[in-house]
Amino acid sequence: MTPMLKIFYSLSQIMENFAKTKGLKISIGRKPKVTDWEIASAFIISYLTHMPVLKFFQLNIDTSIRSYHIFRRYRIQRVYKLLRDFLKFLVFLKIIVQIISKRIKRLLIDGTILSVANINRARTHNIKRFSGKKFWVKRKRRLYSPHYKDIVEFEEIHYGVLVIVLCDEDGFIYDIWYTYGSMHEKKAFDIRYERSYWFRFLVNSFNVIGDKAYKGIKNLMICDNKELKRVRQMVETSIGGTKGFYYSRWRKGITLLSYLYGFALGFSLLRDLNAFFKV
Repeated sequence: MTPMLKIFYSLSQIMENFAKTKGLKISIGRKPKVTDWEIASAFIISYLTHMPVLKFFQLNIDTSIRSYHIFRRYRIQRVYKLLRDFLKFLVFLKIIVQIISKRIKRLLIDGTILSVANINRARTHNIKRFSGKKFWVKRKRRLYSPHYKDIVEFEEIHYGVLVIVLCDEDGFIYDIWYTYGSMHEKKAFDIRYERSYWFRFLVNSFNVIGDKAYKGIKNLMICDNKELKRVRQMVETSIGGTKGFYYSRWRKGITLLSYLYGFALGFSLLRDLNAFFKV
């Protein structure tokens, strides 16, 4: 058995015990080819393998597994809920440890554009990859051109979603979500704060550090010195890891959320192993 499979089965056992503790349904009808906790573990393992969940199962578990065994709407909803509740459970444990040790961590927030479609196909304006909608954003940039020997202004078009990560100084992710790629990060913050009790609890309980895009938000520190900029390097590293989702070919929002929570757990728990497997 390969080291990757050993990690997979260990995670599956942990997720199964957590599912039983939470009272989640663990058997529905006949025995499935893959269980909910195995699918949840595969989403976490995707952070290390850099391959889609379906391909991981077909290569390592059973070649007869098909997409409908994993991505049925009612099943992927259960998997998403399992991943989300497990992440919240770990965050609660981490908060309790911080309170006992009296070492409260600061939280870091930042966002990035996650591509929905190839930019060359996007230029045709016929993209219907993600729930039949176009998620797009235009970014104006001013860069120095050695050829023109002057600053040149141009416009970039990205078809994708805005993914925002909230993590601590150690790289442990506390919350992650996505919204329209054309939405400003400050507005995305305000909407999340208004609608999510969990996010509101985290922001009100910790000191949160953001960049200039979040300027004007109450109780949020803006990094305006070298010390805070060094601290924010961890959130830059975390959002960089989401760039590997181009391989997943997700089409539904619930599938993307499952990948995001799987990445959050993988990055928080298996980050050191990731460097080992790359060697």
